[in-house]
Amino acid sequence: MVALLVRLKLTLLRNSLRRSIWRTVGLIIGMVYGLAVVLMAIAGLIALRFTSASLTADVTVLTFSLLTLGWLLVSLLVFGIDETVDPSKFALLPVRARQLLPGLILAGLIGIPGVATVLISAGLVVSWARTLPLTLAALIAIPLGVSTCFLLSRTATSAFASFLASRRFRDLAVVLLALIGAGLAIGGNLIGSLAERGLFEVRAVLSNIARVAGWTPFGWAWSIPADVARGQWLVAGTHLLLASSLVLFLWLAWEHFLGARLVEPIAGGKGSTKVGKGGLVDRVLPATAAGSIASRALRYWRRDPRYLGGLAGFLIAPIVIIVSQLLNPSVGGSLAMLAPALTAALIGMIVAQDLSYDGTAIWLHITTGIRGRDDRLGRVLGVLVVFGSLVVILIAVAAALVGRWDMLIMVSGLTAGLMLTGLGVGALIGSLWQWPAPQPGANPFQSSSSGGLPALLSLSASTLGTLIASLPVIIPAVLWIWWPGSAI
Repeated sequence: MVALLVRLKLTLLRNSLRRSIWRTVGLIIGMVYGLAVVLMAIAGLIALRFTSASLTADVTVLTFSLLTLGWLLVSLLVFGIDETVDPSKFALLPVRARQLLPGLILAGLIGIPGVATVLISAGLVVSWARTLPLTLAALIAIPLGVSTCFLLSRTATSAFASFLASRRFRDLAVVLLALIGAGLAIGGNLIGSLAERGLFEVRAVLSNIARVAGWTPFGWAWSIPADVARGQWLVAGTHLLLASSLVLFLWLAWEHFLGARLVEPIAGGKGSTKVGKGGLVDRVLPATAAGSIASRALRYWRRDPRYLGGLAGFLIAPIVIIVSQLLNPSVGGSLAMLAPALTAALIGMIVAQDLSYDGTAIWLHITTGIRGRDDRLGRVLGVLVVFGSLVVILIAVAAALVGRWDMLIMVSGLTAGLMLTGLGVGALIGSLWQWPAPQPGANPFQSSSSGGLPALLSLSASTLGTLIASLPVIIPAVLWIWWPGSAI
């Protein structure tokens, strides 16, 4: 069964690569990036070999604990990625969960995240290959740690499979991912600020955080060689017992939840949905073809996880910039005031991908004979309502927080110029270039069969085109910042 599942995973991967050249190119690019991350991580682990045992212990425990936590968060919040061998596909076969588990583990590790995790974890031996006990402790910690990463993610996704597939959770996941991204960026800024006070304070904070992480389930396995290096054999034995028990518990829990998925109904029926009356959006927008398209687009922004994911992603950068300026008031508030302009410069990406997000629903525009001008105008109007309101709020909040009211007129003009130019560039590129996107209502982070690289190129072209076309607005703004009053 193990060989069959591994062969099935490889066959599905090979067939998907044959169907699309973009899929192959995307896989190659992903492998290059994955290899770069692995090489940098292993280089760092090799460098730790020549540092003190206490520093090696703190860095490895904290880093690998975050890696384990990352497996859990990505599996929950980005549910659906790398589900080539979906356990629910075996529901009609006479096979038990216990027979599937070993093969699903190996098949799940066949991929860029799994291979990268194994290789980086193997580099832990290099860091601790100082004495025989440390080497043995690292060799024990690696399989326990890797097993914890994978079993923790699979157990969580199996336990909450029905909830994770709901639209409500996908909406919540988008918000959580945005908060996590903003938190990581702000945390990096705090660490940078702390580093300015002195290396001693950074070292003390790192040690405290690492010790706390070592006593969480994410760090039990990775703390074993660190405990041996400190000479704390009783603590090392405790961590070994906890890590082994956790792996056993996760294995049994995954078997239980997987067994339940193998006998549950494949699909469930749903009742009819009652269509209500038009709301405020329908009354405000014009009763034209462009107005109806804008009204539909605004409903997508409220209900579709793909649009909510894009909105949350656009909010991360300005929030991080504004908060960073508040944490470092000595550098002034110019950068915080320009945060809304950054959002406006990227708005062309939204319009460029809007037609691709329609999928098969584009037949409605084709069969009803809607003119291209109405289609472009309606989509632009929908995006403008959402992001126009957003940037106005951002400008007001940034000015109120950093007190740079003198930049209000300049920033408003720059933001408006970038936004309007981006809408035009995005509308042009979106009408000429479509790419495979996640289906309506699907996970916004789920990889499509061949849309990764074309989407990246399309979005890059829209952003670059916006910046080039906006030079008449950008240049006076830059002159105003460097030489106030010269560009007025």
